[in-house]
Amino acid sequence: MSDLADLTRRFPDVHVLLIEVLTPLIGAGRVATQTPADLAQRLPFARVTRTGGHSDRLSDHARVDVDVFHKTYTEGEQLAARVHEFLTGQRLRAGNGRVDRVGVDAVPIELPWAPGIRRFTGRYLLVSRRAPAR
Repeated sequence: MSDLADLTRRFPDVHVLLIEVLTPLIGAGRVATQTPADLAQRLPFARVTRTGGHSDRLSDHARVDVDVFHKTYTEGEQLAARVHEFLTGQRLRAGNGRVDRVGVDAVPIELPWAPGIRRFTGRYLLVSRRAPAR
């Protein structure tokens, strides 16, 4: 394969990949890139947001926040811990994308959100290669 053809292959979309791999853990329609207007009625819920990172010719280094929302501290902390263990405990694959390595910038901690909704945020660095040619 020529160098030019190699560069036209895209890195995996980490939002799409994370939504797909976290949905079985949290539930259908409960993982997205934005919080819904009716968040209190959709708990538990997870929001994935790419907040930065960089890429080079070989790898994409996506810095990602994963927010876990729940009704109580105990439920939220337990779900955030399960998400953390899931993300760091195996190779992530979904569709045509795969993550080679997951680094932890910050373990999940509770951050303020709204009355009746607890939020736990973890920050991760997902390193992936370009998608294989089809």
